[in-house]
Amino acid sequence: MTQLMINNVNFHVDMFEEKMITDVNTGEELKRLNFSFSVVGKAAYDKYDAFFEDPYFEVTNMETKETLTLKNISHSTFYQSPEITDHTNIVFRVKLQQEPVKAKEQVKNEQPTESTVNEMLLSRIKFKALVELLEEKGLLTEKELYTKIEEVAERDFDILRDELSHSKKEVKA
Repeated sequence: MTQLMINNVNFHVDMFEEKMITDVNTGEELKRLNFSFSVVGKAAYDKYDAFFEDPYFEVTNMETKETLTLKNISHSTFYQSPEITDHTNIVFRVKLQQEPVKAKEQVKNEQPTESTVNEMLLSRIKFKALVELLEEKGLLTEKELYTKIEEVAERDFDILRDELSHSKKEVKA
């Protein structure tokens, strides 16, 4: 089991993967950490769900003593807050990654535009409506949904992010 210190909070990590990736824009080699950890109950879920909303983290691998500032790529669980009890075991999956040196300052200063926020909100509303409709018709259970979301996220996250980044560049040009 690996121990990570993230923003001065100690995490006992169940699954840990460290890999190097190449940034498509700058060609820089960047470190990416994928890990999971478990908590029990609604209070712990709320605490860690909020904790991983921050955009950047100072991460120390307690075994190697290496400390890095990493960007939050994603965090997820199979659950949503309303379905969690005080006895629910929740596994968080987290992806953190170094940023290219050339892009750090630009990204930190960017704020989402109102149209971007509205587009994200509309997308979430559509997703939620579709899920509710499928559940009401008995075509899908929450467990099936979150299992599929996790599967698709693992398989397609990097590809979809790169596609969105590429289309964003074309719009700016």
